[in-house]
Amino acid sequence: MAKQEILKFPAGFLWGASTSAYQVEGGNVNDWSEWEKSEARMKKLKKSGKNPEDYICGPACDSYNRYEEDFDLALELNNNAHKLGIEWSRIEPTEGEWDMKEIKHYRQVLLALKKRNLKVFVCLWHWTNPLWLAQVGGWTNSQAVFYFSRYAKFMAAELGDLVDYWLTLNEPMAHIGFGYIRGNFPPARPADIFGAIKCFKNLTKAHIAGYRAIHEILPQAKVGFISLTDFFEPASKYNPLDWLLTILARHFHHRAFLNKTKKYLDFIGVNYYFHNKISIWPPFKINLNKKVNEMGWEIYPQGIYYVIKYMSQLNLPIFITENGIADADDDQRADFITEHLKHIHQAIAGGAEVRGYFHWSLLDNFEWAHGWTQKFGLYELDRRTLKRAARPSAKVYGEICKNNQVGVS
Repeated sequence: MAKQEILKFPAGFLWGASTSAYQVEGGNVNDWSEWEKSEARMKKLKKSGKNPEDYICGPACDSYNRYEEDFDLALELNNNAHKLGIEWSRIEPTEGEWDMKEIKHYRQVLLALKKRNLKVFVCLWHWTNPLWLAQVGGWTNSQAVFYFSRYAKFMAAELGDLVDYWLTLNEPMAHIGFGYIRGNFPPARPADIFGAIKCFKNLTKAHIAGYRAIHEILPQAKVGFISLTDFFEPASKYNPLDWLLTILARHFHHRAFLNKTKKYLDFIGVNYYFHNKISIWPPFKINLNKKVNEMGWEIYPQGIYYVIKYMSQLNLPIFITENGIADADDDQRADFITEHLKHIHQAIAGGAEVRGYFHWSLLDNFEWAHGWTQKFGLYELDRRTLKRAARPSAKVYGEICKNNQVGVS
């Protein structure tokens, strides 16, 4: 049996698990809830032989009511931090009108985290928009920048005393790519290049405006956003065309957004899931796929080292805000966690300022266009009873968090 090496993480390292408001709360009404049950989508699902009920969020995990139970699960994992979302459509269901009942609710949620001595990471926007914003064009409407900054300022004023780290936007480029290029997320406008360009411009401005608005109320606030950062590399390191395509992929996937916003960041959140070996020849991506998850995504832990090294060019503190695996049988998750942490530790040893790791996800939740078919949770969810049950990997992760170290072979 191979001897284990123990890798210690820096003192004060933050360990957590992530959720997002729409995916766990339940009972939301926004552009996603309306799109997912639209007639066109229902027809498409039925035509493909899928059960439409598996693609409706509905009550989700009922975390709107069960948040204390969920935060106790975070304590079972020996977490010292938690990342969650606030649902804009609850706070501002009508343009310019705040729902103070929902403000009171979210104060109770954040107080519950503080009571458990968990550092609080709050994301203000995770792909969902209030209906009134969607009806005027969503992020293609330049007024969306003002609307978002007003919302961010209000959140800072009402909840700022309970938030340690603010995340303005989650994976803005994913919203653009899936919503306006592929068209399989709302607003479901495939190949809308002009819409994508407008959306990009307004989301970059929205982050900057949100950053300024939060700092206006809370000068010492820590504000960033979350970048989905794939590890792109050329299929052939000796082919200049593969290199060119790789550079373009990096630019349009995340670099362009970072270039616009990097002066308005106190830290950066990094989500890592994907590795892509880019080729000039079709099918343009040539991965070895020695190991894949249940969604067919390649498992490539060493990629997180290169992503961190790349993002370290910003000279900012880095938090891994999402990193997880679809694994209903839980036969890959423990190794997935330890292998990724091994490479994160390698990056830290090389000088990278990584300050925390949040596994995706705390519990099985509604996985957007994939519905309920994919299981990312450290805790399994029974959709009928809503009972949460720890998977074996939860114990492994809990020991890592408790000891601030990981054992690797």
